[in-house]
Formats: sequence, C-alpha cells, structure tokens
Amino acid sequence: MNSGWPSFSVIDLLRPSEGWKTDHAILSTYSADLVVIVTALLAIGGCDLDHRKKGSRAELVRAIESLRDHVCVLAQAGRVMIPATPRPILKLLDRFVRAVEMDENKGSWHAKAVLVRYARLDDPADRQWRFWIGSRNLTRGLNWESGMMLMSRDDNRGQQIDGVAEIGAALAARANLPAFSTEVVGSELAKLTWECPKGVKVRKVSLLGPGSNSSLPNPSGDVQHVFVVSPFLDATTVSAIARWGNTKTRRTLWSTAFELQRLYGNNKKVFTGIEQVFVQSSPDLPGECAELCSDGASQGAEPTASEEITPAGLHAKLLYAAKGARRQLWIGSANATVRAWGHNFEIVAELDLGHDPTDAIKQVVGTESFEPRPASVEIDNDELAVEGTRKNLSAKWSLKQIVSEQELEIVASEPPPLPDRSFHLEVAVLGGPWLEWPRNEVRLPIPHFRRWQRANFLQIRLSRGEAMCAWLQVAPCDPPPDDERDGALIAQYLDPRTFLIWVKSILAEAPAFPAGGDWDGEINEGDASINDRVAEEAGFMPTVEEILRAWARNQSAFADADDKVKLYLGQLEQRAKENDDPSGLELLQNFKRNWTALASELR
Repeated sequence: MNSGWPSFSVIDLLRPSEGWKTDHAILSTYSADLVVIVTALLAIGGCDLDHRKKGSRAELVRAIESLRDHVCVLAQAGRVMIPATPRPILKLLDRFVRAVEMDENKGSWHAKAVLVRYARLDDPADRQWRFWIGSRNLTRGLNWESGMMLMSRDDNRGQQIDGVAEIGAALAARANLPAFSTEVVGSELAKLTWECPKGVKVRKVSLLGPGSNSSLPNPSGDVQHVFVVSPFLDATTVSAIARWGNTKTRRTLWSTAFELQRLYGNNKKVFTGIEQVFVQSSPDLPGECAELCSDGASQGAEPTASEEITPAGLHAKLLYAAKGARRQLWIGSANATVRAWGHNFEIVAELDLGHDPTDAIKQVVGTESFEPRPASVEIDNDELAVEGTRKNLSAKWSLKQIVSEQELEIVASEPPPLPDRSFHLEVAVLGGPWLEWPRNEVRLPIPHFRRWQRANFLQIRLSRGEAMCAWLQVAPCDPPPDDERDGALIAQYLDPRTFLIWVKSILAEAPAFPAGGDWDGEINEGDASINDRVAEEAGFMPTVEEILRAWARNQSAFADADDKVKLYLGQLEQRAKENDDPSGLELLQNFKRNWTALASELR
C-alpha cells in the first residue's frame, strides 16, 4: 500500500522513461484537485521534480501545449474542487477535464485508473503502455492507499490479462481524444502482454458498473483466512463477508471508526462471524463532504520535497481470501458496499498472490481493535441536506455560458432545484466574485467580462445554516475555448524571458528548463528561486545555431516553434510595453529580428 502526495507512486508512474515521451494518457478519478492535475501534467510531460517542490511556469506551459488533445482526466460531475487560489492559468485545464454525468443518488463514477501510452523519441512507432489501478483520487488527501501498476512488454513474454483491452476502450470512449479512439486503444491493448509485480498473477481486471452484472466476490467454501480492508461499509456486505468460508475460517475486517460505529449503532450483532475488527481514522477526502462555512474547502496537506507526512486515514480497498498456497486478492477502487459492487463504475483486479505480497498485506492490516461505544454516531442534518442537494444539482441542473465581447451570461436548464428557502446558492466564474443565483430564474448575466477570460468551469457554492459545500461545475461556453483563448491566457502568464526558454525547449524537443518561478508563484517576487537560477544558467534566447540545428534535425519541431512565435510574440510585446519592461521588450525585439530572418528562409 502507498501513501503521500506528490511522492505517491501514481505521479512517479506518469513520467516517461529517458528516451521516451508521453503519447496519450487517460486519468480516471472520483474527485479531482486542479493543482494535483497540474502536477500530473508536469510529470506526463517529462518534468523531473526531484529536489523541487513545484514545476515552473515554462514547464507548465510546455506541458499544457504539448499534451492538449492527448490527455484527459475523467471525474465525477460535481467532484472537481475549487482551488484555494484560482489562478487564471488553471482555466486552461478545461481542455483536459471531462465530467462524467452520473446521478449520485443512484451511483457514481468511482473508477480510479491511469492508462498511458508512450512513444520512443527516435522511433514513434515503438510504443509502451502503463496501466495503474487502485484506490487513490487525484486530490491531496494523505491516506493509506492501495494500488497496482502493470507495464507492457515488447517481447510477448509477459502475462496475458483478460479485461485490459475492454477497460481501455471504455475509458477511451469517455475521454473522446481525437487520435486515441476506442478501436485503436482496444486493438493495441488486446495484443499486449504485461509485466506484473513480483509474485502476482493477474487473473483479470474488470470495469464494474450498471449493466455489468457485477457482484461481490464469493470465495470457495474452504478458505482459511479472510481479510477485508475498506473505509466504507454497509451491513449487507459485512453480513456476506461474515459468511465467507466455513466455521473454521478466520475473518478480519479493517475499516474506519466512523463506519464501524455507525453500523454497530444500527445493529449490535452486525460483526457476528468476524473474529477481528480493526479500526483506523477516517480518510482525508478533500471536496467530498459538506463542511462548516467557517472552515472553508479542505485542500489537504502538501509536503515539501524533504518532508515525509505520515498518512492517517484509511482509503485502501482490499478483499483477500486464502487457503494454503491458494491466495486470492481483489484490489481497486471498490469499497465493501452494495453500491460499489452493483451501482457505481469501479475498476477492480483479481489476483493470485505468492508469499511475499501476502506477507506484505498481513503486515499492514491494523492492530488497534474496534471498541464500540454505546452512543450512536451523530449526523449533522444541515451537512446531510447540503450534500444531498449538491448531488441533485450536479445531476439535474445543467449550465452553459453564452459569451459576447463584453458580457457573459450563465444559462440554466431550469431554476435551481433547491428544497426550500433555507438553501443559498452562489455562482462565480473561476477566480471571480460570488453572485447569488436569483431564485426561480434561469439566467444570470456577468457584465464587464472579457471574451478571452472564458473557461468551461464555473464555481458553485451551496450552503444551509453553517454547512457549506463548493465545487467546480463543467458548463460549456458558446463559443467554446479555443487556441486564441489559450494564447491570450498564456501570454498573460509568461514574461519575455520565460517565453524564450519555452521556445528553446520546443526546438530541442525536450522538457522546458525551469524558468519563470514556481508555476503558481508571482512574477518578480524578489529573490530568484531555484527555477530562475537554472534558467539564468541556460541562457534565455535561442541562438542561431540552436535554431538551425533544430530545423536540420526535425523540421516539424521548428514549425511548431514558429507557430508559437506567431501566436504569442505580438501579445508579449504589447504586455511588456504595458508593464513598462524595457529590457524585456528589447529582448523580444532582438529575438524577433533574428527569428523572422531565419524563418522566412527555412519555412
């Protein structure tokens, strides 16, 4: 099991090996944090964050520009978090995030997986795949997690695994990336064999969900040991687990204090048949629950590069059954609940284990026994009502944005379905001021809005009494965000020196040098950061030799750089004038003279 962010292995998994680049990727999660998505994009783009806490502005722009239309993040509608500091550059992530519209009163998109295809730099037809499944969301929650990574082999000597091609095709269908179709993904994955963790045989992987006829596993009646690890439970599933095996089967359950006490409060005999019940703290789940208004949205802890934060909460999901040398494990995103195994979309792998993985599981199962309290779990009615209303809004209240040159109008499918006047609903563009939605209305104008500032994200905030929840809702713009919108945001984000460092990276077909300061920092904040010092040593302006060398090596890389120069250079010159930056303006104009002369001859 794994813990921590950003050192968690999912982020490490995304970074391509030396000599390779990311071709396409799909990341599936229940809840998502835009800041964590930024970290994922940096890793996918090849940025090495060793000894650094964050990527730089140049690295982020390089990642966004190179991965647009190649990477998709799938998340449950209503479960994308509002960033604590909603910087304008985060609007560009609307080109990556797809909300899966499911009514959470019935089921959720709860599948956690990463599917990545890489291409070798000197031979793009040579491809590798990585496939991770587990329990972790793309958030900064620090919990005990579980997961497994598979890597494709090019010698056909790995394991053949049922279900990988079907899951890949299903993810590709939802991601809808232009050159990563269901047919292409399914056919490529069907031909692969996989390198699996030592001591593990993967029998199959499955996408559970509506129409899949999925159900809780039913191990053979002679199993000797049963371990179940799940942060969320229900009485029906606990009762089924208590019947696994026979009278000699030893059963162990590891869950959270809240869930165990809740079930015990409803039925004092709920754990009959389970010999050991261990307890762990509830998981840190940013953005998934209503909170007190005074607390604000939980963002989770963020460790520094030299700091290791110990996980507290339990978020892993494991079902284990064994007799002698026959050891079965189910691992993935599904909790031990009827909802998970019958109503949600989940991804689960069924494994056969050797000694070493089995011993590892035994070592991490909790040791603090559950001691029930006589009192029942107290539930805040306002929090419960707000969370229920959030689900209704996410499922039934669709929004779109009509954008003109000077105004934005938010248009709803219907008046917001609020139960009564005790609920308050507010809306804001990303980073804008909150406006209360007028009751019984379907339109809300936002005056003095500039067209290039649009994004397919809206901030939604719902409150009742002291309880509040807030989220980002995907609300399509008309006209939709395009390259011109992206260009305007990037031109506002980069300074002249950072722009030139980025152009150098395009010419070199390499990750950008760290430049421009931390991606979420302010420009010219004082002392140069480690990112800026590295950039100074590299030199800002592409030399004539570098430009010619890039053209000779790969004319498409030169053409890509030329496109970026044409799109951004004029806007950056204008911004340097507005900001009274004569040295930056001179740098851009010198570069423009050299580049224009060379480009006219080379293109």
